[in-house]
Amino acid sequence: CRMLQPEGPQASEEGGTRRSDCIICYSAYDLSGHLPRRLYCGHTFCQACVRRLDVPVHEQRWIPCPQCRQSTPTPRGGVAMLDLDLAAFLAIKAEREPARVESWPSTPLKDGTTIIQQPAGLCPTLGPQPNFPPPRCCWDCGSLCCLSLGSPAV
Repeated sequence: CRMLQPEGPQASEEGGTRRSDCIICYSAYDLSGHLPRRLYCGHTFCQACVRRLDVPVHEQRWIPCPQCRQSTPTPRGGVAMLDLDLAAFLAIKAEREPARVESWPSTPLKDGTTIIQQPAGLCPTLGPQPNFPPPRCCWDCGSLCCLSLGSPAV
């Protein structure tokens, strides 16, 4: 017996949905209407689907999880106040923002040598540094007795 697997752009190599897709609507999580919101049970769905799940029951609003059926009380500010699934959120944010790592191109000089250090003048020079007293023994015997586990040398 072979189980049917989702096909198309939502399918991953393992045949299931990617962590970046809502399993209800199959939309990719994003940074606006489809934010990944995590219910108290730990399951994650997009904010739009969680809004549709939010129902009033006995003068209280609840969000029943479609996976495990555990109910999450709706926070005072609504669905938007639920915790984000941080792993999914940070993955989306990383996809949207370019890497901020700047690398210096290694350019050989005329004589064939390559600069491997940072060019001078890029970092500000540090002024006078604080002069801390040297470490002393906690029993004031003049040696660093605190470094050994035995008793201080006297």
